[in-house]
Amino acid sequence: MTTERTRRRLLAGLSGVAAVGLSGCTGDEAGSGGSDAGGDGNGSADAENGSNETREEEAEEGNVGTGAWPTFRYDAANTGVQPDAGGPSDLETEWTFETDGSVYASPSIVDGVVYVGSYDGTMYALDAADGTERWTFDVGENVLSSASIDGDYCYVGGFDGAVYALETATGEAADRVETDGPVGSSPTVVEGTLYVGCDDGNVYARGENEWSFETGAEVVATPAVVDERVYVGGFDGRFYAIDAGTGQEVWSVDGTGEFEAAPAVRDGVVYVGDRNGSFYALDAADGTERWQLTAGDWTGSAAAVDDDTVYVGNRNGSVYAFDAAEGSERWRFQTGGEVWSSPTIADGIVHVVNRAGNVYTLDAAEGTNQGTGEMGEVIYSSPAVVDERLYVGSTDGSVYALS
Repeated sequence: MTTERTRRRLLAGLSGVAAVGLSGCTGDEAGSGGSDAGGDGNGSADAENGSNETREEEAEEGNVGTGAWPTFRYDAANTGVQPDAGGPSDLETEWTFETDGSVYASPSIVDGVVYVGSYDGTMYALDAADGTERWTFDVGENVLSSASIDGDYCYVGGFDGAVYALETATGEAADRVETDGPVGSSPTVVEGTLYVGCDDGNVYARGENEWSFETGAEVVATPAVVDERVYVGGFDGRFYAIDAGTGQEVWSVDGTGEFEAAPAVRDGVVYVGDRNGSFYALDAADGTERWQLTAGDWTGSAAAVDDDTVYVGNRNGSVYAFDAAEGSERWRFQTGGEVWSSPTIADGIVHVVNRAGNVYTLDAAEGTNQGTGEMGEVIYSSPAVVDERLYVGSTDGSVYALS
């Protein structure tokens, strides 16, 4: 088992203080899984011999910026809003990186590195400037989970029934936490604790807080963690608020269908859709309904929420903008293909990708289309926007960078 020193090292630096890391088994098996780029040591050597200096130089030259998209929906509240980044202007493909399997996961980007998993059973770290491989890690099974980057570690779940803590510099596994089922949920890391859902029906907390909370079915959604509460829905058709410290249920409500999408929390309200076409605004304190509406069809898309508007995609091909306070529709845009991907907001633009592989940049206020790009085929991955580039995965096996 891990020592206390090892556990503290894993999440050290969270919120600027040392914190307890993941609990789980380490040792030779966990520590030998990371592989470098091309198997020749170049990826690790680059990370260990001044890659930070290289990234800073590239940033000054305009090749790689200093922005970040560190987790699935940008922050622990799953708002999907990048407040500091401009988006791509021409939607031209800058580079592609091919994996050997479909890429359902959404990219995370920190310090000029793109982290993304593939259904080829591999976790990749790619150079954000040109898409070259820095390192890989063999998970052994499909990777649906998007990575959460915190400090020196990349946290990601796998279908092998575990969550990994990988060193961002080398891809070596520092820890492995076993679950009783595949992990498709993306982890959320807050104040020394990792929170994640699992196909075994549990929500897990590992780190400073340690507990498991049992629901009635699979939990594939990414938890939102705000004000010491964990918000997440499950395939049992219930949506839960869980005390982040104790793992006790605070409240729960029934939906009209299964919950697949990640919730977004802003200004004391939880926004989430279900697979029966219902979309909800729930009071974060007690779960009372602020408003509910029917948003076309199946909602697998997580909402993006800015100051007063909620943006969400739908299987009927539309992107909707709703008034956050009242739920009234402000605009809708028909993309011409199912929208499973979650929208991203940056610099007053809603970036959204549909299943047909088309990417749109929509004016957040009016919903008018500012530009369209094409890539890949059958996209479920959600775009991440950093330093005027958009990064997204495709079931054609590629990761795309557009600018």
